[in-house]
Amino acid sequence: MNATRPTSWAVVIAAFGAGVIGAAHIGKLPAALPAIRAEFAMDLVTAGWVVSLFSLTGILAGMAAGLASDRLGHRTLCVGGMVLLAAGSAAGAGASSAPAILATRLVEGFGYIIAIVSAASVIAQAAAPADRRLCVGMWGAFMPTGMGAMLLISPFVQEWAGWRGSWLVLAALTVIWAAVMARVFRGGHGLGTADGGPEHPWRNLVLTVRARGPWLLALCFGFYTTAWIALMVWLPTYMVEQRGLPVRTAAMVTVIAVLINLPGNLLGGWLTHKEVPRGAVIAVAGMVIVLSGPLIFLDFLPDGARLLACLVYSFAAGILPATILGSAPYFAPSPRQIATTNGLIIQGSHLGQFAGPPVLAWAVAMTGGWQAGALVFAGAGAGVLLFAVLIAREERRLSAAQGSSESNTP
Repeated sequence: MNATRPTSWAVVIAAFGAGVIGAAHIGKLPAALPAIRAEFAMDLVTAGWVVSLFSLTGILAGMAAGLASDRLGHRTLCVGGMVLLAAGSAAGAGASSAPAILATRLVEGFGYIIAIVSAASVIAQAAAPADRRLCVGMWGAFMPTGMGAMLLISPFVQEWAGWRGSWLVLAALTVIWAAVMARVFRGGHGLGTADGGPEHPWRNLVLTVRARGPWLLALCFGFYTTAWIALMVWLPTYMVEQRGLPVRTAAMVTVIAVLINLPGNLLGGWLTHKEVPRGAVIAVAGMVIVLSGPLIFLDFLPDGARLLACLVYSFAAGILPATILGSAPYFAPSPRQIATTNGLIIQGSHLGQFAGPPVLAWAVAMTGGWQAGALVFAGAGAGVLLFAVLIAREERRLSAAQGSSESNTP
């Protein structure tokens, strides 16, 4: 691969768009949950599993998607994942029962994980070496961008066409973007396997799971997503049922909370680009979220103070995805295992997404009050802090090893 080649920005933008649209399929659900619960007579915990089943596929297939992407080609898998995502959304629009909507969310989830893992690798390989840290770091912004945009427009789409209409609109948009990606990817450089040719998939798997760095990133990401996704999913319900706000007001507050996550992502990407130590960045963000997150659910605070805590939490939490995803090339055993490392990180993220909504719902149901959310958020923040320390230690070890190797190189 030519080290002096320019970044293929069209390819980077097309792959980033896949992430944004994929995240929109997560963001379409919170505003639709009240209508879905009413139509299918779901209780709070069952509705939480509707959210979490989307993430089950990431737990089951995150690394498998990375292995397939390394072996079969990132662009092919990325476009194919988008088509599968669209098919699941279109089928979900016609669901006539709770099991049917659960099944279609599983199909969507498989399409999402395939597209997301492949898109991250497309971006890493389409970027010039000088731009790679920036492009991979900014990749983490796909989640708040897509989720926030869909949370913003969902109430209006549902007023016009119901929750099924929002499923169909997103299915159509996903198909259109898949066609755009296929056109842009055709003939683009840097879209195959990593430098040095393809590795055997089982070798990629073994090398990745034997390395400490990818596991630390994955588990840290899991603790982050446990609380953040739970907050974004249940915040409208919490505000309507506990605080007595109108549905549209609750949706707008949630949109603001999601969108403020975006500048946090951009800050994380910039810090990664500037080579600020990753463990330190994660630790500072973790300290802020462990202090601000529990305040959101404490009744003795006025609504304004809890809203401020929510915004501070979301901004600080936004630093983590860009930093963790941007660390994949550094902590991967070699460039050939970047996609597999991304798959493991996404697997950890989806473990948190899978657990977060039902855990928060279960805590609320068991205690009879939303104040139990403070304990869930405190625990998740403590987990982020713990793994920040371990990531910093591993980062110092790798840096020392690389320095020793360079000093011994003739």
